[in-house]
Amino acid sequence: MGPTAPQDDTSSFRRFRVESISEDRSPEIDRTYGIVDGVGATLEAYRYVGAGDADVSMRGAEVEGTRSGRLDPRPDHIVFWIADGTATIEDATDGSVLTAVPGHPVLLSASVPYRFAADTRKITMLHLSDRILRQALARRGRTVAGALVFGQQADIASALGPLRAILRNRAAALSDEQVDGAGRAALNAEIAASVVEAFPLVAPDADEPRSAAVLAAQWMHEHAAERIALRDVAAAVGLSERGLQSSFRRRFDETPMERLRAERLDGARTDLRFATPGTHVRDIARRWQFGHFGRFAANYAERFGESPSETLRRAREAAERGTPPRTSP
Repeated sequence: MGPTAPQDDTSSFRRFRVESISEDRSPEIDRTYGIVDGVGATLEAYRYVGAGDADVSMRGAEVEGTRSGRLDPRPDHIVFWIADGTATIEDATDGSVLTAVPGHPVLLSASVPYRFAADTRKITMLHLSDRILRQALARRGRTVAGALVFGQQADIASALGPLRAILRNRAAALSDEQVDGAGRAALNAEIAASVVEAFPLVAPDADEPRSAAVLAAQWMHEHAAERIALRDVAAAVGLSERGLQSSFRRRFDETPMERLRAERLDGARTDLRFATPGTHVRDIARRWQFGHFGRFAANYAERFGESPSETLRRAREAAERGTPPRTSP
C-alpha cells in the first residue's frame, strides 16, 4: 500500500490507493479492518482508494468476486454502504445478523468482532476514530466510560437521509489535502455529529451514574495524548485535586494518574501495532507524553508482557508477509 506520508506533525492527511489481485492483498488493509486468518474469496482483482486524516477518512473498494471472513476489533468505527449485490454481517458476540441493503449505511462499532460474507462489486466506507465520535457525543451531553457500541438505523428517510446528504456534499472536502487545520477539524466534527445523530448509542448500562470519577476517566481518555496534569483533570470535572483522588479511588480503585498512564500505554500500543514504515518507538513514546524512554519501556513491558520494540517488530513482520501489491500515491 502506498499512502502519502504526513508532511509534518500538524496533519495526518493521507491518500490510499491499492490495485491488486486477491493473492497479493495488502497486509495493511488486513490490519486496518482487523481481518483474521485472511479472506475466503473468489477474487480476480480489487481496487481500494481513499483520503482523509486520522479522525475521519472516506474510502472505497471495487471488487470482482465474493469474499467472507472475520473482523476482529479495529482502531476505527466504520460506516459502510454497498452499491449493489448483498452483504451479510454477523455480530460475533451475540450472533445477531444484519443484511446490508444497497445504499443503506451500516455502522460497524470498533470494539465489536464481526463475521461477514459479501457479494458486491462496490463498497464505500467512512472511517471515524473513537476520539472524534466521543467528542461528538460529549457535545450532545453524552459520556461513555466503556467502549462505544452503536445500533443500526432502520429509518432511512428521517435518520439516515441527513447523514447521506452531508456525505454527498462534503466528500470532496474530505479528499482535499488543502483543507487543514481549523477547516479540517470543523469538517470532521460536522461529519461525526451526523453519525452520532444517525445511529443510536447502545449503552452497556442505561443507569450508569455519571459521577465525577466517570467523567474524569472519559476526559482523560479523550485527552491522553496531550500534556495534562492532575490539576487539569480536576478542573475539567469541577473538583479539587484531593476530591478527584478520593472519588477516583472509590470508583475505580486506582488513582487518576494511574489511569492516565494506562490510557497512554494503550494508545502507544495501538500506534505500534499499526505503525507505518519508518516509525520509531521513541517517536511514539514522545507522542504519548512519555519523557523517560527507559521508564516507558519498563511500564509497557509490565502491562503487555513484551517490549515496545517487540510489538513494533511483529507489526513490521506482519506487514512484510506476502507479496506487496502494486501501489501508487
